[in-house]
Amino acid sequence: MINTSTDYYKNNKESLIKDIAEREKIISDYKKYGVLDRDKSIKKIQELRIKDKEVEEITIAKLATFSIPFSMSSDEQIVAELDMQKTILEAKLFELQ
Repeated sequence: MINTSTDYYKNNKESLIKDIAEREKIISDYKKYGVLDRDKSIKKIQELRIKDKEVEEITIAKLATFSIPFSMSSDEQIVAELDMQKTILEAKLFELQ
C-alpha cells in the first residue's frame, strides 16, 4: 500500500525538513546566481509528486488548465513549482509541531 502524504511525513519529520531545505537551496541559488540545475530540480519535483499524494493533487489542479512538458518549461516555471512544493511542505511541518 502506498503511503498517503500525511502518514509519510508523520513518521518522517526529518525527511520533511530535508525536502524543504533542498527546495530552499535550489530556489536560493537560482535567485542569487541565476543558475538552475534543471535535471536535479525536475527530479525533485517528480519525486515529491509521486511520494506525496497531496502535492500530486494540488499540482494536478493547478495544471488542469495549463500544462507543458518540463523540457519546454522555463527555469522560472520550474522554480515556481519548487516554491509551491516548499510552501505545501512548510504547512505540513507546521501542522506536525
